[in-house]
Amino acid sequence: MSKFMREINFKSKKSIVLIIVLLLSSVGMGAYYLMQSETVEVDIAIIEEIHETIKDSGVVVSENMLNLLSLGNGKVLMIEVEIGDFVKKDDVLVTIDDNDLKLQLEALSYDVQSLESNISYLTKPYDNLILENYKDSARISKENLEKSRKDYENGLILFDSGAISKSELDSLELLLNINKMSYTMALNESNLASKGSNDDLIEQYSYQLKSLETQLKMLTNQIEDYAIKAPFDGIVSDVFISEDEYVMFAAPVIQIFKDEYYIVSNLLEDDLILIDKDTPVVIKFGGEETKGSIRKIHPTIKSIISDLGVSQLKGVVEIDTAYEFSLLGKEVDIEFVIDENDSTLTIDKNAVLKYNGDNYVFLADDNRAVLQIVTLGIKGSKRYEILEGLGEGDIVIINPSEYIEDGEKISY
Repeated sequence: MSKFMREINFKSKKSIVLIIVLLLSSVGMGAYYLMQSETVEVDIAIIEEIHETIKDSGVVVSENMLNLLSLGNGKVLMIEVEIGDFVKKDDVLVTIDDNDLKLQLEALSYDVQSLESNISYLTKPYDNLILENYKDSARISKENLEKSRKDYENGLILFDSGAISKSELDSLELLLNINKMSYTMALNESNLASKGSNDDLIEQYSYQLKSLETQLKMLTNQIEDYAIKAPFDGIVSDVFISEDEYVMFAAPVIQIFKDEYYIVSNLLEDDLILIDKDTPVVIKFGGEETKGSIRKIHPTIKSIISDLGVSQLKGVVEIDTAYEFSLLGKEVDIEFVIDENDSTLTIDKNAVLKYNGDNYVFLADDNRAVLQIVTLGIKGSKRYEILEGLGEGDIVIINPSEYIEDGEKISY
């Protein structure tokens, strides 16, 4: 064999030896790793309080919110409040111009005074001057009646066109009726004055006077309505008008709400059937927490479109709370506690595996993973109640790898 061939043969043998060494090394490394245990995260079964809850969100709503309306047409003279102001019942919030009503009130007051004066005259003997006064009074009353009749007829046309409110038309009708009464009284007085005192007529006028005084009081109350007042203690949440603006009858002027709150939650139908009025409620917001109680569960289920465009069947739940939120429309987190246990065995929920309808955990026992079937109770947000299968102090594997098998060596 030549020297060249012997050299190649030698090199080939060296290569084979090298390959065998590498193979043996790989087998050794694999055996080394096979001897190593898998490192796992564990949890200890402990006795503690646990709750099962339904989580949802809710919106803060006022116990009573009201839009205060203008009760007549007129210019806004003064706005006494701003948004966020606390007001007491009967505080004046807005003043609207009421000059037209004041003029009607003044005219009615004169009619009352005139009737009072006539009653006084009827109780005294009449002279020629008094008789002339009665005739003049009848003539003036007739002129006032004709004018008020034309004003009312024009008012009907303006009301039909929407130019004046119903309250203004009612005021014109009231003035017409007053002038009819005044004319009738003046005419009767003029015709009967020459006959002297008449007890029946005096009694009749006394009743008419009471009627006028009642109408006078009604008109006074109507004028008071032009001053928008707070109907209850509350907070101003909106102002719809500005000073010097002209407002129409029934236009919204001020919004006010009571400083008392409750929360409205829209709960999925499947969750709604799990609660009742005695279900405890926890309200969470901005790092704070307060308790609530269910005041009403609406009996109607409605289809609501979610933010993702999905149709969901939901029902409304109203929740009482003593907390003073002060911000309407604020969104809060709600937890309905549907089951709870003050002292029970629990483990981290991530230790539980489900297979073929049963629940299992991997026990960490003598550095080996031991598969164990368990019976669950209350399912809390972070931990589950264990009714059977574990004891206090048992160690379980959290989030076990899909490659872990029963009896496999582990470390933790």
